[in-house]
Amino acid sequence: MSIRTTCVLLATAVVLAACASSSKIETTGDPRIDDVLHTAGSLLGTSYCASGATPDCFDCSGFVSYCFGNSSLLLPRSSREMYAWQGGKDVARTMLQPGDLVFFNTGGERISHVGIVVGNERFIHASTSSGVIITSLNDPYWKSRYVGARRVLR
Repeated sequence: MSIRTTCVLLATAVVLAACASSSKIETTGDPRIDDVLHTAGSLLGTSYCASGATPDCFDCSGFVSYCFGNSSLLLPRSSREMYAWQGGKDVARTMLQPGDLVFFNTGGERISHVGIVVGNERFIHASTSSGVIITSLNDPYWKSRYVGARRVLR
């Protein structure tokens, strides 16, 4: 096998491994949190639609509400209300854990987007452009719009 072929095969393996690990969702050992994360992960690829709150299609807060509701924890319906909800507590960005909610300002309002931390500096959310996806919290778009986080379980 030529060096070029070996390099191409090696590069392909690295890319495939990165893609496979990018959708990995950590487990925590807490059954309620793991159930929320499992539900969220099972919905990857679901379409986005405004006001969507079912597996047919989701908006961001509908997605988060659905995942937590599936574990018998009822959250407020809007991202702003979730952020203000007294049932959760503030979490520093450096202390994020899987299952925490992360909030963003994407449209001029203080809070306009929410997602669920899945580990390794990533969150799962219903994006307007791609539906339910996992995204890095260090992505420049999201990093510049990050507002805060709340822990609702533990």
